[in-house]
Amino acid sequence: MFKLISSDAAVDLLARVVDFREREGRPLPAEEAAALLSLFPCVRVREGYSLDFSQETTAAGITQHIRPFVRPAGDDAWVPIFDDEIERDDLVEQFYQYLEFDRTPQGLFEYAFFIIELWSLRLSRHAADWLESTPIFEAAAFDAVVAQASRTSEVTRPEHFEPQVRLNEDGGARVRFLVHTPMGWERVYYLESLIFSDGFVEQEAGEIVADLGSGLVF
Repeated sequence: MFKLISSDAAVDLLARVVDFREREGRPLPAEEAAALLSLFPCVRVREGYSLDFSQETTAAGITQHIRPFVRPAGDDAWVPIFDDEIERDDLVEQFYQYLEFDRTPQGLFEYAFFIIELWSLRLSRHAADWLESTPIFEAAAFDAVVAQASRTSEVTRPEHFEPQVRLNEDGGARVRFLVHTPMGWERVYYLESLIFSDGFVEQEAGEIVADLGSGLVF
């Protein structure tokens, strides 16, 4: 059974995240990661460690996704040995196992939201579909998106607009909330975050509640 998160708390968190995205300048990776983490009071790094990340650029000049990791606090030069291929076990060993969060519905929601935002750091908006999308946490935001759409079809008005969290018997959880994306195929859908017992998080697109036709194409 899903439990609902306060819409007011979710909207306030989204406002802080949007302000963070629009900040000017580019601090050091560890400072940037720490600033993002500070927006999520229910999420933290294990005591004695610091969150950091690296980012590579290919020979063709293409900027890759960041590679987050956790290092001993105070040792700015420490970097793990990365394999060319990113493996789930490596991410758990170098990153996820060091993250802590409140084992409450609010804590699980913040953790899922934080992970999405962290992996989107330093990507151009054209390359990151998430940065062009907007979570929807209240009825008024959903109604505004549908009203402004040039075309609508198969609109199913949700019963609840708050983020939803379900705890699993294996120690994991599922977090779901509505997202509006104007990219490619404009739509409103449920973004599902699967949180595993080892901290690993996987996202998948869930039910579409509003088909809004063709969207932005870059």
